[in-house]
Amino acid sequence: MIDVRMLCLAALMGHEASGYDIKKELEKGGSTGLVDASFGSIYPALARLAEDGLITARTEGGRGRTGKTIYAITAEGRAHFLKTLSGPIPEEKYRSPFLFAMLFADELPRERVRVMIDQQIAQWEEKIAAVEASRAAGPGGAGASFVFGFGEATLRAGLEFLKRHRRAVEMGARDAAPPAPTQYRAGDRPDAMTEPAAAAALRTP
Repeated sequence: MIDVRMLCLAALMGHEASGYDIKKELEKGGSTGLVDASFGSIYPALARLAEDGLITARTEGGRGRTGKTIYAITAEGRAHFLKTLSGPIPEEKYRSPFLFAMLFADELPRERVRVMIDQQIAQWEEKIAAVEASRAAGPGGAGASFVFGFGEATLRAGLEFLKRHRRAVEMGARDAAPPAPTQYRAGDRPDAMTEPAAAAALRTP
């Protein structure tokens, strides 16, 4: 199973790192978007990996708040990481809040649909720039090159599709938000509220 423990081991495969460095690498590095993990669980995961002997931890720069814990993968940790990758790979699960919202684009105000599309385009363009920066940062292996290339191709294809077809989904959206239903207080007479005052008076016993 690929979880946050595996992500931590992956971040340590090439070099030692602090917990903060691991967190930043997972947020911006090549593993971003590949698996689902809570970054708030990184430090508990590192503690468990150390207890299991899969990584080592040492303090540099003093103790307590002034010190920094540096983690390194052990031979056992490397073997565990590769063995897990050699096992069955779970079925991919694609999650997209944007596409979920687009399922109901016909029921949403057109301006809201435009805003969501603009935001999605900006996010994908930002991710493409991050991939390009990662590829230019230094030479990687064939696997890393494949993953970066696949990710960039997927993002560019989605971006092109969205720009080409956005007008169709925008035109299918509502012109404006539906009016809120009128709220009446207890004892109000809706018919009297919409009639001229004279007519209402004639109806009064």
